[in-house]
Parts: sequence; structure tokens; C-alpha cells
Amino acid sequence: ETNGNRMRYEAVYFGRRKFLSVLGLASVIWHEKEDIQKLEEVIREICAEECWALPAHVRRKEDPNWRGVIDLFASETGQTLAHITTLLKDELSEDVITLAQNEVKARILKPFIESKVPYASWEQTTNNWNAVCCGNVGSAALLLMKEGTEKKKLLERLNYALENYYLEGFGMDGACQEGLGYWVYGFTYFILFALAQREYDPSKDLMASEKVNAIAHFQQKCYFAGGRTISFSDGDSRGTYPMGLTCCLADQYSDIRFPDTLYAQKLDGDSCWRWIGIYWNWYWTHSYLDDVQNKKAEEPKPLEQSGICILQDAQWCILRGAKQTAVIAKGGNNGESHNHNDVGSFLYLADGEALLEDLGSGEYTKKYFSDERYEIFCTRGKGHNMPIIGGVDQKAGSKYRADAFERKDENTILISFAKAYDVSGVDTVLREISFEKETGSFTVRDHVVCDADVPVFENLVTRYPVTVHTGQDHKNKVVIHGERHKLVIAFGEAAGAVLVTKEPHVNHEAQDELVNRISWEVLHNEQNADCKMYFYLEQPDK
Repeated sequence: ETNGNRMRYEAVYFGRRKFLSVLGLASVIWHEKEDIQKLEEVIREICAEECWALPAHVRRKEDPNWRGVIDLFASETGQTLAHITTLLKDELSEDVITLAQNEVKARILKPFIESKVPYASWEQTTNNWNAVCCGNVGSAALLLMKEGTEKKKLLERLNYALENYYLEGFGMDGACQEGLGYWVYGFTYFILFALAQREYDPSKDLMASEKVNAIAHFQQKCYFAGGRTISFSDGDSRGTYPMGLTCCLADQYSDIRFPDTLYAQKLDGDSCWRWIGIYWNWYWTHSYLDDVQNKKAEEPKPLEQSGICILQDAQWCILRGAKQTAVIAKGGNNGESHNHNDVGSFLYLADGEALLEDLGSGEYTKKYFSDERYEIFCTRGKGHNMPIIGGVDQKAGSKYRADAFERKDENTILISFAKAYDVSGVDTVLREISFEKETGSFTVRDHVVCDADVPVFENLVTRYPVTVHTGQDHKNKVVIHGERHKLVIAFGEAAGAVLVTKEPHVNHEAQDELVNRISWEVLHNEQNADCKMYFYLEQPDK
């Protein structure tokens, strides 16, 4: 309430969920009396908490009913307690089971059932909040509610919200624009509820649609060598993937591919210690391996190593080539969920190194989700690999968008995005990216039609060291020094000096970093400002 810091309260809150999930899993596997007793202590402590929602989602001073707010984490707590007390109904004491299940009914099920539609904005949102909260409420209801009209109406309401809002947030390409981590988060709870409901009522199968099939295949499109992932919006450039969910999907859909097992999420890989990641990772993985052994499921398949993938609804292009390289570019708009102002941006990966970076999410603070969001380096245009035109960043809002996103040939993508800039005198902004899959090299051609007094700057971002070279022929060259490769950027004469600026960045883990931003002004030729950049790899200096 006073300074927007989330971490102090959450450290205690999630520390308690850590004990709940780990002792819960230990009790399910080994049934030791000592673990059961400790688990009961933790359950009592959680049931005594004044509020299960996090402070960031509660308006304590304005809302007299703040103690009963259902947010992501309140719903998770409710589902976890409902499931653990069901799994261990013969081992937990009767008073603990009664206490926990009554709290879930009072804090989660009753307020939602008695509310008008929508309970809160999340019931009609198209992002992960809908799937997490609806999935948890539904899963708890299936476990704890008696048969009858009330349960039937609740399930109908949740299905309507998931089908008409959450799934509508995806195009038919299955891409999650807010980031891979949010795909994992929302889709895991969607799948958990869908499977439980299908078992309860086989006539209702949320997983049967073509769109859900496409969503299920999204993760494998986003992983690369070294555990690198697509980090558009509030994504993460170094993801760990949920083995359990991946195994579950491989049991349900054909041609699910697995990233390298080195990058599977470990037991302590989720700082929130969610039960769904602890228990269901274990359960779904064992279930899939049993099915593989019994020839009911196919052997796990590795990621594809080359080729082009176009996610047309999201306007993403993924190009993979030699030396485990990849260019990933986006069009889209600046009103996406967890938006960054990044229409026309791209990133470049080689052997697990993000030589041209998309920084992904910064530290989640009050400012990060306020009107000041786009004053933060990683969310604004200057924090991305795209032109800065007219001395200002792109603007936020869905009307600031790419007006064309086309595959020109087998390995070339064309993005038109003048509409992303609110700058007078700018008529055209075209970016053409051509990838050489045999070498991992690529070319970026930027063509801007604008008034002569409108400055155009190229802008590139990397965490690696940078050197600048200017030859006698006035050809410029920038070198980004990775550990396994040097990325050389060759381009023509710049209108001004090539500048490398150290930009402060606070990452998602609240760690301070300095990021290199490379920029130079592009020469005007009458009303055209054109720049052709050729990117190629060399061996690093010994």
C-alpha cells in the first residue's frame, strides 16, 4: 500500500505454500506420520490467514470485503487445500479436513456462486487470469460440491467463461502473446479443470477443439538451444518448462515435442511453490511414462532444428537454421496483454546465446502496472530491436500496430508498421528480414518514407560487450562479443556516430543490470531513410 513493493509479503506467503506443497507431495508418496503432522500444522496456519489474496490484488482501504477477494493465489490456495484433503482423506485428521474444506467453501466457492456475472474482471478477460481462477474454482467445486442444480449452474458458468473469454484470447495459431510463462500458467489450470470435468462428465470435453490442439503445441515453437525461449512481452528469455504438463499434453495430442530435459523445471523451479507444479508434474510425468511403456503413447520427440514457423494471428515469425541459430520477429500491436511497445522488433539466438535481446519482463512493481509503465526501459521502444523515428518511442494501445505481416518467400518476412508510430510526416515503415538457414546469417532492410526533418535511428539491444569499427570506406561495423560466437553487424555510412549506451534495467528477479543499446542515425535520401544491415557470425577472439 505504501511503496508498491511486492516481495516482502510474498516471501512469507509463498514460503508457507512451499511447506504446503512439499509436505503434501511427501505425504502422498511416502505416507510418513511426521510429514502428515507437519502438513496439518501448515494447513491450520493457512486457514488462519486473514486473506488468501495477495496485497497487489486487494484494495484494503476501499473494499470492506477485502478479506474474501478471489485472485490468482486465493483460488490456487483453495484448489490446493481441496485436492490435498481429498487425496489424504484417510490420513489427515478429521478436524483438519473439515477446517480446510469449510474455508475453501467459505472463501472461494460461496462468494463466487453468490456473485453476479462477472465476479471480477478476470471472469471476462482473455488472458491467464481467467484460466487460473476459473480452473481453480471449477477444480475445487468438482472435489467438494455435492451433486445438484447449484453445482451444475456453476460448471456451466465456468465453461462459458473459459470458452468465450479465455480461449478467445488465442488465435487459431495457438500463440500466447503475453509470454510463454503465462501460457504455462493459464493453460495448466485450463487442462487440469478440463481433464477433471471430462472424467466427471465425458460429454463435456474442453480439449476437443482444433484451437486447443494448436494452443497445446505452442510451447515447442518457443524453445531453442540452451533453454532459450521467446521473450516477447512479459516473457522470459531463459525458460524452464513443466515436464508434467508437457507429458500430459503428449498423452492427449499427437506430435508434442519436448525441449531438452536439462531445462525441465526442477522441484524448486517455481518461486511460488504452486501445488499444480509440484504434484501434477510428478503425477502426469509418471502417467505418461507408464503409457509409453505400455504402448498407449508415443515415445517423446525432440524439438525441430530447422525451418520456418509463422504464427499469423499473433504475427510472429520463427526462423531456425545452422549453428542452432534463430531469428524471431513480431508484428502485432501495442495493446496486447502484458504489452511492450515492440511492433516490428526481433531477436537473434545462436548456440543458446541471445546476441540480440528481447529483455522480457522487468521487475513487477506498482509502477510497472501503472500509467508510468512505458517509462521503464524494457517495455518501451528503446528497449527493443527496432527503429526510433521522430525522436520518440512507439505508443501504447491497440491502434498502434503492424498493418501488414507477410511471408515474402521461403525465408523472408516483411513487416509494415508505420501505424505503430504517432509521428507526423511518417508515411511508411517497412522492415524486411531475410534469413540464410544454411549459415545462420541474416539481413534486415529498413525503409522509412518520411519528411526530411524527421530523424530515423536504428536501435539494437544486447547484454553482451560491443565494439564499434569504422573503415576507411565509411562502411560501419559493430561486433557483439558472445562467448561462443561474435555477431558482426555490417551496414553503410551512418549520418551520425554509432553510440553504445549503457542502459539500466531491473530484471524480473529484481536484479540490477546494465544493458548495451546500440544506435545510429540513418541518412535521408530525399524523403527516404534506408538502412540495410547484414548480420553474420564469426568465431570469438581467443
